[in-house]
Amino acid sequence: MAAGDLSPARRVATLREIENPGDYCGPITGYTGPDMESCFFLLPNARSELVCGEEVEDRGGQRAVHHVNFPPHTYRECPDGSLEIRNSIGAMPWWHGYLDEGNVWREV
Repeated sequence: MAAGDLSPARRVATLREIENPGDYCGPITGYTGPDMESCFFLLPNARSELVCGEEVEDRGGQRAVHHVNFPPHTYRECPDGSLEIRNSIGAMPWWHGYLDEGNVWREV
């Protein structure tokens, strides 16, 4: 992936349903603090060659489920049922971007 690339996202109901790159769940309250909301996700590149390599090793946790907290991030529930997340989501150096309305990951 590169800046400007788009990848499909899929919102699921529970953490256990996060299976494929781009899957996300949330907001969930109480996981990282009693009143803190969070969104959990697999990065869109979670199974790419750059992340996994032929050895299928986890390079820096990029294959793991990640999360962002609200705040400092913000989210908007969209009419189509997707989430839009702002500030950018960074997992440097492998991925940096946004979750946009319409279930789309956008790399910057």
